[in-house]
This record gives sequence, structure tokens and C-alpha cells, in this order.
Amino acid sequence: MTRTRAALIHIAISTLFATGAALLIAFGWFTLPYFWLIGGPLLLALIVGVDIVLGPLMTFIVCAPSKSRKELFFDLALIAMLQVAALGYGLHTSYTSRLVYAVYVGGSFHLVKATELGIAGVGVAKRLEFASLPLFGPHFIGAKLPNTSKGVSDLSFYRTTGVGDFRVPEYYVPLAEVRRQMQGHRLTPEILAKSNPALFQNVDVLLKKFRLKWTQVGVFPIDVLQRGTYTVLVNMDKVAVMKVFPQDPLK
Repeated sequence: MTRTRAALIHIAISTLFATGAALLIAFGWFTLPYFWLIGGPLLLALIVGVDIVLGPLMTFIVCAPSKSRKELFFDLALIAMLQVAALGYGLHTSYTSRLVYAVYVGGSFHLVKATELGIAGVGVAKRLEFASLPLFGPHFIGAKLPNTSKGVSDLSFYRTTGVGDFRVPEYYVPLAEVRRQMQGHRLTPEILAKSNPALFQNVDVLLKKFRLKWTQVGVFPIDVLQRGTYTVLVNMDKVAVMKVFPQDPLK
């Protein structure tokens, strides 16, 4: 087998694995449209660079006609092991930092990564549905803040230490349970039309498509890991997210 043919076969196999990894990361763990703001393209570039470029290039280099089958087998096996290890590391890193929740609290949503939960000393989830993290996300949920003296003291501590109020599983509840709080913090059509006319038009078109009125929905900002702000459109009758727009509602 020639060097070129071996490298082309390696490229074809690597492309299949890289494509699978890209789909899993972009549509399963990091998910669009947040993918663009939270480092998804860089991670994919590293995976593609190792799997589709470096791997086949090394195959092209080691496939010398003068080598015996034993030597060639050893070299290719070593390349495959290195490539699998690199891909595994990349996938593991993506999995542990995947988006799990978008938590509503204080008038806006906040994205939460898997690595941000399970902090020692932070209250564990009281509800069964939040006892384990979702494999694919983010799931849109709410946070009910405490009103007891001890609870308020704990909340103050979490905020002071940087944990915040949206990274505490103890507060997590289904989104429907914070519907009343959401009703009072919706961005009005007037505010949206003034601050971001293009977004207002996009939302208006979607509402007409589903035959909904502005009074039936809520528009809220969502903090994308402090790297930007997007917009969440919620059907308030069903308390269900309709769409996330990759636009800041106040700009």
C-alpha cells in the first residue's frame, strides 16, 4: 500500500469519527446557539486538527515501502492509540463541561455547566428530577430562593463566595413553579422594540406564525456564561421555551 492511499484511508476513517464528535458536541452537549459563545469552535478545531490532519499526516510519514509489515503494524497501532486517546480526552472534557441547566432567577436565565455543580458545601438537590445531571441540555428550570433566616444566611454566603443563587441545586424547581415571578419580569414589547428593533421583528414574526399574542409570552435575557447575552422566548400559558435568539434583547 502506498503512502498516499494509506493516508487517504486514514482521513476517511478519521472524518467519520470527527463528524460524530462534532455532532455530539454541537447538538448534544454545548448545543446551538450557545455553541458559538462558549468555545465550541475552538474545541472542534482541536479535535479536527488532531483527528483529520495530524493522524493521517503521521500515517503518510511512517508508511515507508522499506518497512516490514511488523514495523508498519506497530507504527500504525501507536498512531491509532494516540489518536483515540486525544479524541477521548477531547470528548471527556466536553462532557464534563457540558451545559446542563438554564436557571431562571431574578428576571433572567443563567446557563450552568456540569463542572459548576457539586461544589463541596453547597446544598444538594431536594427534588428527585435534579438528583442527577441531564446528559443533554440545557434544561430550562427555575430557582426558588429561601425565606428562612438560615436559608437567607446561606444564600448570602453563596453570593459572597461567587457560587451565586443559580448554581445551588437545593433551590432548583420546575420552571412552571416560578411562573408568577416570571410574569412580573417580562420584557415588554415596547422596551424590546426600542432596544432591539430587529429582535422585536423576529419575535413578532414567530408569534404570528403560532397565532400567539404578546400577552401570552415572555421575553427574558439569558446570560451565556458571562460571555454574552441571548434572548429566551417563553410561552407563558404552557411555561415552555419556544426559542432562543442569539441576540441581546437590550442592545
